[in-house]
Amino acid sequence: MKKRLFGLYLILHSVSSLAAIDFSLWGADMSLSGFATIGFAISDQPYKYQRFIDDDGTFKRDSIAGGQLDINFNNDFSLTVQAKIAPSISSDTAIMPELTWGFVSWRPTNDLLFRVGRVRVPFYLKSQIMDVGATFDFAHLPVEMYEIYSTNDIDGASVIKTWDFDAGELTLEGYAGITHSYFRKAGFSFNPISEPVEFFPTETISYGLALTFQSDEDTFHISAHDSYTRCTNCEKGNHFRVYFPYIEIMPGVGYYKVSNTMPGDDLPEVEVVHTLIYTAGADISLGHGFRLSGEYAFRNVKNINIGVDSHGGYIALSKSLGAWAPYFSIAHLQSTDKTMNMYNKVRNNVIPVIIPDSETLNATQQAGAASIPAYNQTTWAIGTLYSINSTNKLKAEWAITDTGNVSSFVDAPVNETSGNRLINVFSFSYNVVF
Repeated sequence: MKKRLFGLYLILHSVSSLAAIDFSLWGADMSLSGFATIGFAISDQPYKYQRFIDDDGTFKRDSIAGGQLDINFNNDFSLTVQAKIAPSISSDTAIMPELTWGFVSWRPTNDLLFRVGRVRVPFYLKSQIMDVGATFDFAHLPVEMYEIYSTNDIDGASVIKTWDFDAGELTLEGYAGITHSYFRKAGFSFNPISEPVEFFPTETISYGLALTFQSDEDTFHISAHDSYTRCTNCEKGNHFRVYFPYIEIMPGVGYYKVSNTMPGDDLPEVEVVHTLIYTAGADISLGHGFRLSGEYAFRNVKNINIGVDSHGGYIALSKSLGAWAPYFSIAHLQSTDKTMNMYNKVRNNVIPVIIPDSETLNATQQAGAASIPAYNQTTWAIGTLYSINSTNKLKAEWAITDTGNVSSFVDAPVNETSGNRLINVFSFSYNVVF
């Protein structure tokens, strides 16, 4: 692994000394550029956090390499293709190439732009650059905000309208399209000695609007998104569960049915989950090299009680000191009451030992609670960026995460829960654009 990383570093360092390549093809202007991050993260805990991080350390969470090809046929039409190599969204072990962008642009006027193909959805302040570590100060964008949606790329179309004012530029973007992704679930099984991780393929149809105002020093962003998600290979009985019904065994004693293998009617389910997402963010200059940035998101699943309903975000303060840019941030992610109530009821339900098969029933309660994508975590982080030059940057960060009573970002050890944990994560990375 060290030899591979050193070889990758030599290649990137050599290529980074080159400017973007410009040449002509059939009379069109073409440019080729690239980006990469070699990132290492290690925690003080033996279990996995954010899929990959434990006390053995990992290069998987932050390491990425990609390239972008832009072809301008004329003033009106252009083609953009971007691909990257990063950890797979369908496996915790595979490293996979992925086409992130691939669209044709038509600009009939200077203030109107149409895109068709695979385009980036404008969820966040840094949606367009979130893969390019050299373009922002954070060693790692806060997961409490930037992991609320499994992917930001859709196959569809977008329309962008801009207005120029003396104070800055206002941009309105609308989009519609379809996304194929995976939902990751890690937690208990009914077998108390196993700790499964499963990936369920999903298909999401979404559309939305984003409004951004940008001046010389400040950026403000709001957006609204409507989406419909289905599991692409689920059969009846394995779609999205609406809730876990309570089955009473005797007065005051019962269990929550969390699987169709348990006695009783089939669990209530829906084939399509309807989700609304709203975001807001700002990045503003305070003068004297200080910058204040923050984002907030609210995610509302309309038709199930054990979905990914949540609200959260972060706020960060940074200071420019020549080549250095130290920062401090605090982030929080909290599931909504209906999700937390369902989680707490199932998690805290205990069947007395006098009931036959009580051990098995109690295991099902823990498995059911672990299957609910619930969050209640806060992260404090302090870090710094060091710019070697305009294209090569080093980063370091120390983050402390308190999981409250639950966090689905934690793969809890067997027979334990993800709550009430304090996790220290140390991150280091080399970032380059070329």
